[in-house]
Amino acid sequence: MANNKNPKLKKNGGEGTFVGNALRWLSKTGTKVAPELLEIAGSITGIEGLSKLGDAIRGDGDLSDSEKELLLREMEYDMIEMVEVTKRLKYDNEHTITRLVRPITYGSMFIMFLSMVFFDGNIGEFTINPLYVPVIQSLFGTMTVFYFGSRGIEKVMKTWKK
Repeated sequence: MANNKNPKLKKNGGEGTFVGNALRWLSKTGTKVAPELLEIAGSITGIEGLSKLGDAIRGDGDLSDSEKELLLREMEYDMIEMVEVTKRLKYDNEHTITRLVRPITYGSMFIMFLSMVFFDGNIGEFTINPLYVPVIQSLFGTMTVFYFGSRGIEKVMKTWKK
């Protein structure tokens, strides 16, 4: 089953993977590409998926050696990209400031929201312009869902990996 959350995939509006674009190009030029290869390429979700695709490309009887070489080279670019993205994400989580961005932003938004609720109309003539209310509501709601949702997913993934 394809991972519909991968923004890189062509079907999700992305640029597509290097190897996927090469397979599409070969198909358009009239080269017979096995449906199994296309299915594997369409469900790539990580380095393991790329390795599986590489094995399928090497074992394919319809592709010429030069076509296999082209596809494997493009797949190597995808692997390098995935490794670099993983390194960047790992590096981002090693520093205190990058780990604190979400909680500090959320806390600041929460304090601002509560102060507007408590002080609106209670001190002097303070009122919130009605145009700001939907913006504040959507921003606060989005931050709440994403902050707690992403924290929950992180904890579940950490537990699952153990």
